[in-house]
Amino acid sequence: MFDRLNGLKNMIWAISIVLCLLALFVGFIFAAVTPYHGESDPRTPDLNAVREQNAGTDVEALNFVEPDGALHALGETKDAGAGYLSSSVFLTDSVMLALREQALTGGDVWSSENGFLSMENIANWGILYSDGSRISPADACMITKPSLLFIAVGSDGLASVTEQDFISGYEALIRGIQAVSPDTKIVCCSVAPVGVNYASLDGLTTSMASQATEWVQQVCTDTGVYYADTASVLRSGIDLNPKYAASNDKTLNTAGLQAVLGYLRSHAVGG
Repeated sequence: MFDRLNGLKNMIWAISIVLCLLALFVGFIFAAVTPYHGESDPRTPDLNAVREQNAGTDVEALNFVEPDGALHALGETKDAGAGYLSSSVFLTDSVMLALREQALTGGDVWSSENGFLSMENIANWGILYSDGSRISPADACMITKPSLLFIAVGSDGLASVTEQDFISGYEALIRGIQAVSPDTKIVCCSVAPVGVNYASLDGLTTSMASQATEWVQQVCTDTGVYYADTASVLRSGIDLNPKYAASNDKTLNTAGLQAVLGYLRSHAVGG
């Protein structure tokens, strides 16, 4: 009986040793084939450190685009190419959220975690940054310093916001970005229409989207940023073309997003 127990104990020890050696071997192989890139950055950006770096900048001496009372609408140009979009950043609400989900631009796409950016709450927007942290659009621009930023917002919460609040909130968003990233060129896109069969509790209509586009144009005139009439390629009549609409008749499908991206490439800044 004693010999049998002793043999069982030896067998358990032998199995344990084999498993440990196997684990060490797997760990060695993993370490051998995994490149080391140094210490990783903290998940949450150190915003205070970035602000300190910018503290010595003389904001008054920076070359802002001075508003001249005119709307600087982007005209047709030659195709700027895929690199034009991949080097740019998009700030978008739910209408164009699939840009982020499908990685169609090749560059950064900023929105909230669920893709909803209500115009009622524009002062408190938090976007999902590339490292997984949640920060304001201005703070994201302060860190990234994008050369070109496309802003495609205005649909979410539109039915619940007044003209004054829409314009003042949108202008504050732009001026906040300009203050921390003055070299960023900003392009504001028109507000996309909805499909003729769109019905939702948010109360959004195509006529509201058209009115909001006029407000966006006013914001562009007041702040001196560029305007892109991206909605013009999405319409069938006055409503959203069915071939560009997702199942909810509000958000854009892949074809709709590609139509917008094609418009932006052929209406390039400085093109």
